[in-house]
Amino acid sequence: DAVVTDPPYNVGKDYGTHNDSLPLDEYSDWIRAVASECRRLAPKQFWIAPRYKMQLFLTIFPEAHLIVIPRGAAGPYRQGWSDQFETALAVGHPAWAAPDLWKNIRLKGEGYFFTEETYGHPGYTPLPIMEKAVELLSRESVLEPFLGTGTTGVACANLGRKFIGIEIEEKYFDIACRRISLAMSQTRMEIGE
Repeated sequence: DAVVTDPPYNVGKDYGTHNDSLPLDEYSDWIRAVASECRRLAPKQFWIAPRYKMQLFLTIFPEAHLIVIPRGAAGPYRQGWSDQFETALAVGHPAWAAPDLWKNIRLKGEGYFFTEETYGHPGYTPLPIMEKAVELLSRESVLEPFLGTGTTGVACANLGRKFIGIEIEEKYFDIACRRISLAMSQTRMEIGE
């Protein structure tokens, strides 16, 4: 009933199989096609959408609500500015009245303050972001079209949601399968105790 994802942004990261350096018109057409299919499959959507791609994502999701996730420490510098927050777009009503400022989540790029394992993935998204999105927007199931190392799947396992993930890079898919299996077995152990 929801899509929860952090797509590639076409900024030249090395994901392996995926070309993250497409000409802008090719990237725009590709991400629009993926989003269109996702919208066909699920009424609720949550897409991490960085400020430098916000104009494009707002044309795809014009009715979306902006979510802001502030950094707890100074972030990386981009074009002379210290990056102090991340952004996401949510389509659909949340399960309960929720703030659109998601505080107290450590983000990649906060140096030693960020302690999550990234599994060598260049676009890793922190688990608390995906858990919050899953909890607010899904009741039963989640589709993640850019599985990466399985963070959204782990969030679903932790929250008891069904999950479908899609990943083209075999090494990340293998990591995702191990992480999700581990999360599911830990959830079963906690329930069984």
